[in-house]
Amino acid sequence: MAQVSKTSTATSKRSSENNTTVTAKAAKGKEVTKKSTKSSGMNEKSAPVASKATGAASVSAPSKSKGPTLPIAPKPGLRYSDKDLTAFRATIERSKEDAIEELRMLKERLEDLTNSETSEESAIYSMHMAEQGSEAIEKEKTYAQIQRIQDYLRKLDEALQRIDDKTYGICRMCGILIAKERLLAVPITTLSASYKIHQRCPEDGIDRIVAKNPDALK
Repeated sequence: MAQVSKTSTATSKRSSENNTTVTAKAAKGKEVTKKSTKSSGMNEKSAPVASKATGAASVSAPSKSKGPTLPIAPKPGLRYSDKDLTAFRATIERSKEDAIEELRMLKERLEDLTNSETSEESAIYSMHMAEQGSEAIEKEKTYAQIQRIQDYLRKLDEALQRIDDKTYGICRMCGILIAKERLLAVPITTLSASYKIHQRCPEDGIDRIVAKNPDALK
C-alpha cells in the first residue's frame, strides 16, 4: 500500500508540473498577442498620417497649362493673293524644269553604267575587283539620286495643285501664311519657318525667318 501511495503522489506531482508549464506557455502567448495587437494599432494610427501627407502632395501639385492643339486650322479667307500665287507658280515651274533636266542626266548616267556592266561581263577576268566594286557603288548612288529627284518632282506637282486650290503657302501645323522668303527658297514646303525651327507656332501669327543656319529651314 505504501508503494501505491508513493506512485500516486509522483503522478500528481508530474500533473502539477505539466499544468504549470501549460499555464506559463499560455501566459507567454497572451503577452505575444498583446504586443502584436499594440504594434498593429500603431501601424493603423500611422497609416492616416501617410494618407494625409499624400493627399496634401496631390493638392499642392500645380496644374500645367495646355497650349493650342495642333494642327491649327487657318482663319477663314486666309491666303496669298492671286498675284503672289502667280509668282510662286513661276518659281515652282522653273524648279520643275531644272529637276526634269537633272533626272534626264541621271537616267543617262545609269544607262551608261548598266551598258558598261553588261559589256564587261564577257571580260570579267580582265577587270580588277576594286573597279567592279566602285562601279557598283556608283550605280547605287545614281539610283538613290533618281529616287530623290522623282520624289521632289512629285512634291512640286502637289505644290502646283495647292496653288490651283489657293491654299499654297499656308502652314499645315500653325494655320498661318508661310514667309515668302521661305517659299521662294523651298517651294515645296508646307511648314512655316517658325514651326520648322522652334517646333511651335508664333503667338502673333506672323512667320519670321530668324535661323542663323540656313540649312535648318530646308
